[in-house]
Amino acid sequence: MASVGCGPAREIFELLKAEPALGPRLQIALIDQEEQAIKYCERTLGPLAAAAGARVEYIRESVRRLLTERQLLDVLGQRDFIYSAGLFDYLSDRTFSALLSSLYDALSPGGLLAVGNVAEHNPTRWFMEYCLDWFLIHRSKTELLTLGQRLVPSPSSTNVDAEPLGVNLFLLIHR
Repeated sequence: MASVGCGPAREIFELLKAEPALGPRLQIALIDQEEQAIKYCERTLGPLAAAAGARVEYIRESVRRLLTERQLLDVLGQRDFIYSAGLFDYLSDRTFSALLSSLYDALSPGGLLAVGNVAEHNPTRWFMEYCLDWFLIHRSKTELLTLGQRLVPSPSSTNVDAEPLGVNLFLLIHR
């Protein structure tokens, strides 16, 4: 498993807290360029992962650098599940496609790649942009599907799912 742009990796913490028996079966790579995010993960997730028997690799590195230097596959190796929940909505279509392709290359046969992106109909978009000066690249389900269907070799399946409000979209790609 790998989380790209992992932030605090709260989902991994909650997973291991709720299902510690999964620990011995998990080998997790957490990648983030922010030193504080990685330190937070080491401090909060580290002890829980160790107690559960999960193996966690903390990688403080810019995904852009790994991508441009073609080292992403070397760093990740082959993974059954790769996800990124808060990174791709900052990337242009060109960078999105390049990173998606590199992550897809690191996906084991039968594996799942899940990429989050905020939907274009985000009801808080105006507030985020005008009050918080927080700009994202919002995308539609169709745009996400188009980006996912460009992968080579062709995925066994590509679809888009969403949380109940439909604001956070998830491009799901099976190799």
